[in-house]
Amino acid sequence: MIYERMKDIRTYFDNTQKELADYLKVSRSTYAGWENGIDAIPLLKLNDFCNFYGISLDYICELSNTKKCEIINKKIDNEILGNRLKETRINNGDNQDKIAQIIKVDQSNYSKYELGKILIHTYPLIDFAKHYKVSIDYLCGKIEDKKIK
Repeated sequence: MIYERMKDIRTYFDNTQKELADYLKVSRSTYAGWENGIDAIPLLKLNDFCNFYGISLDYICELSNTKKCEIINKKIDNEILGNRLKETRINNGDNQDKIAQIIKVDQSNYSKYELGKILIHTYPLIDFAKHYKVSIDYLCGKIEDKKIK
C-alpha cells in the first residue's frame, strides 16, 4: 500500500514524520494518518512527497518497482490529467459510466475529472491506472511514456 512505501522511503532517508509534515505543509498528525493508512493522502500531496524524494508516482502507488523515472514536469496539471484520463478511456472503448463504476465514483464526478474541473482522488486514480495498465506519472503529465516501467 501507499502508506507502507511512504514509511519505508521516509525511514530509509532517516527523515521524521515532522520533517515531512513541515515540507508538505500539514500537521504531523495529518501526515501520520496518511503514513499509517488511516486517511487517504491527496494526490497533490503525494506528488509533493514523490518530488521530495525524486521517486515516481508509479512506484509509490505500487504499480512499479522502479523508483526513479525521467520526470519532465513536477507539477500536476488538472487539464493534462483530465485529457489523458479521457484519451485512455476512449482508446479502450469505454464510456464514462463504465469507468466511474470501476473506480467507484459517480459519473458526474468522473466527468469533472476529465474536464479538469476537479482533481481525481488518489485511490480512484490508482484503480484507473491498474484497470488500463497505464502509468500514473503519464496520466499526471510527469512523463510522456504511457507504459508502467
